[in-house]
Amino acid sequence: MHPLLTTLNEAQRAAASHKDGPFVVFAGAGSGKTRIITCRIALLIDEGVAPWEILAMTFTNKAAGEMKERVSAMSPESNRVLVTTFHSACARWLREFAGELGFQSNFTIYDDSDATKLLKKIIKEANPKGDLPALVSEMKSFLHQVKTLGYFPGDIEALGPNIGLFVPLGGVALYRKYQEALADCNAMDFGDLLLNVLLLLKRNASVSKILQSRYRYILVDEFQDTNRTQFEMLRILSEGHQNLFVVGDDDQSIYSWRGATPSNIIDFQQTFPKAQRIALEQNYRCTANIVNSASKMIAHNKNRAEKTLFTKAQAGELIDIHIESDGEMEAWWIVNAIKDEKTTFSYNDIAIFYRTNSQSRVLEEALRRENIPYKIFGSVEFYDRLEVKDILAYMRVIVNPRDEISMTRILNVPARGIGAKAIEAIVEEGKKRELPMIKAIKAMADEGYPRIGPKLKYFSDLISALTDDLKQAPLQEVMGTLLEAIDYPEHLKKKFPDQYIDKMDNIHELGSALADYAKRFPDHKLDEWLQSITLVRESNENEASTGVSLMTLHMAKGLEFQRVFLSGVEDGLIPHKNSVDDQAQLEEERRLLYVGMTRAMKKLSLVGANRRRMFNNYLVNSPSRFFDELPEDCLNISFAARQTFGDYGKDSDNDGYHYESDELSYEVDSDSLSTGSIVSHPTFGRGEVQGFDHKFGQNKVIVKFYEFGLRKIKASQLKIPNSNLSF
Repeated sequence: MHPLLTTLNEAQRAAASHKDGPFVVFAGAGSGKTRIITCRIALLIDEGVAPWEILAMTFTNKAAGEMKERVSAMSPESNRVLVTTFHSACARWLREFAGELGFQSNFTIYDDSDATKLLKKIIKEANPKGDLPALVSEMKSFLHQVKTLGYFPGDIEALGPNIGLFVPLGGVALYRKYQEALADCNAMDFGDLLLNVLLLLKRNASVSKILQSRYRYILVDEFQDTNRTQFEMLRILSEGHQNLFVVGDDDQSIYSWRGATPSNIIDFQQTFPKAQRIALEQNYRCTANIVNSASKMIAHNKNRAEKTLFTKAQAGELIDIHIESDGEMEAWWIVNAIKDEKTTFSYNDIAIFYRTNSQSRVLEEALRRENIPYKIFGSVEFYDRLEVKDILAYMRVIVNPRDEISMTRILNVPARGIGAKAIEAIVEEGKKRELPMIKAIKAMADEGYPRIGPKLKYFSDLISALTDDLKQAPLQEVMGTLLEAIDYPEHLKKKFPDQYIDKMDNIHELGSALADYAKRFPDHKLDEWLQSITLVRESNENEASTGVSLMTLHMAKGLEFQRVFLSGVEDGLIPHKNSVDDQAQLEEERRLLYVGMTRAMKKLSLVGANRRRMFNNYLVNSPSRFFDELPEDCLNISFAARQTFGDYGKDSDNDGYHYESDELSYEVDSDSLSTGSIVSHPTFGRGEVQGFDHKFGQNKVIVKFYEFGLRKIKASQLKIPNSNLSF
């Protein structure tokens, strides 16, 4: 037996020693899948395969680098093996065969910003009177989908309505013009790197023959993350020899929004009928309680390859199941647990996962207050996020009109036609007249300054009105008033369509932070809150290289930690509220939780809250329906969690939990209400209408709720209870 094989278990040996023909390895979490690929490469070289005839592909530069290092340690001749990412391999081949596509080999690769500028130009020429931001957003989404699916303009025309995608009006013609414009610039976008290689493989016999004969053995890691274009590319590359060796785990396929298609690995043997199959089911990472719980839960997915993860490790600690009263208390519970366990787990060994980036705010603040260092993966700290900084800049200008840094930031946010040159002119006028920026703006507006005078007047009037309103408004109403006045959500929707939901979640979380502060310090003003968040941040600077790791569940894939806390395990977060009505998306949410659970090596806590603040309201979430799929003998369910589970009734439709609510007869609008009407709200319960408020073009109903007092509520959020219900 080869020395390399002696370090592997039986299933791993069978996979690594495979020589010719298609082969699929279903590698469960923590089962050593990358080790299989690296061992197989070393064995192929030892058996006489030329290193340059081996192609190993993965998805990230980091993963490719680690694979290269491992192979180099096993075989000194491996430096000529092409270990690379899909996009890097395609860029390499396109440099070589650019002429076959009419490109020069020095073509430029456009990033998202470059591609968006070109697309704007083309759309503006085609539809000069259209809503440019909306059209660009629509086309970017369309282009991403068709390039991920491997569709060229002609394919879409041929398929017509059967394409199964939303095709924008004139979208095919714009797609064609966009591709022509890229070619004129001797440029390709990221999607083209894959698409153009697929085009060569499909249409150019000489190129496909060269590449097919060049790589006799092709190995692919994380195969469950491949999209249709990548799958087709690999199928054609391996068409002659069929030596395609793929490793992955459909249970860890969590990137459908990027085009990942788990059926590529699940149905591999349908595409390659002669393919051999093996499952690596032994987990070497986690304790038995974690493995058994994750395995039982993921088995509820119907669209998956049959396999059962197991481990020979000790049972280890039970998985903590804990429910706190609200999001702030949940964060404090996690931080206190970290402090209690500091002699067992170092900060670097601990991770906190969450479903959405906005959840990091309360966790960051709790960690800061206890002087626990932390680092955020894949995102910036909460108060450094673009949308958060935009809103804070408005508030700072309201508090301090002489704050020119904040003033410069908000002058054209949302867009008002006040560009960089206009801002330079304002600064120059201020210097010339020896006026602060806000007064220079007002002076230029009053004098009808050429071209930008009306725009400056609108801005000056807006700031003046906001200053009057926000200085008088209760602190907890500041956020809602500001968002309505500047229509910031619409700005985000137009400028960041793909990130809109995440960015609005962050805005809502900022509103929650403000409302929390207002509740704790009812006599404080906006300037005191702004000072409080600045002081907390400045006094708790963290070293980026050390500390507790914070990240979303999507970022956690491929990592492992001794100690893991999973925050927000509630219906609405995990599974996410946008996924609960779609079976395929619900299964992906279950896979996402599975990924998070199997990152924990020694100890795992699944934590949730009964309610979470949203501005001045509280959203009440049921405990995650996935709790019910975990084996109770592996769990340490806290008293608070058992109480919470007892407060909910089983929901037979979704196997989760819900609060029982009074039946409501019909929804209302403001015209159907009058002072004295009895209404009900999903969060605040019942109350009596006291009056109406009209501001910034929006009608609100003033309701005195029996439990929560006066609130201003949109009429669409209210319902009229059945008349037979008593109060």
